[in-house]
Amino acid sequence: SEAQIQQAILQWGGYQEGVQMWRINVIGVPLKDGGYRPSTNPGMADIHLTVQLFGIPVSAWLEVKSYRGRQSKPQKEFEKTVKRRGGYYFIVRSIEDVMAAIQQMKEEIWKTISTTIPF
Repeated sequence: SEAQIQQAILQWGGYQEGVQMWRINVIGVPLKDGGYRPSTNPGMADIHLTVQLFGIPVSAWLEVKSYRGRQSKPQKEFEKTVKRRGGYYFIVRSIEDVMAAIQQMKEEIWKTISTTIPF
């Protein structure tokens, strides 16, 4: 399930040097009479990741999905907002997907550094 994948990713992140992850409560606030008060941030990704790359803290949003899981319309809008502002957003279905996302960020950051700073 997505909850199990999310738990595994967060646990894995806890063992990685230079990695911090926070689970974001996107469900809303439970009401004492039942149901939920809607989230003030509909579509926000499940996990916020910060990783040290070349001594630079880099943030990314991780939307956790099961093998068959698909983004909702608010999630797609959140992704567009993040990317429009130059941020990182990834749909992940496994720890391996998170590792690949970190590698992609590392390559992109290195490309920016190596083309900006003359060595």
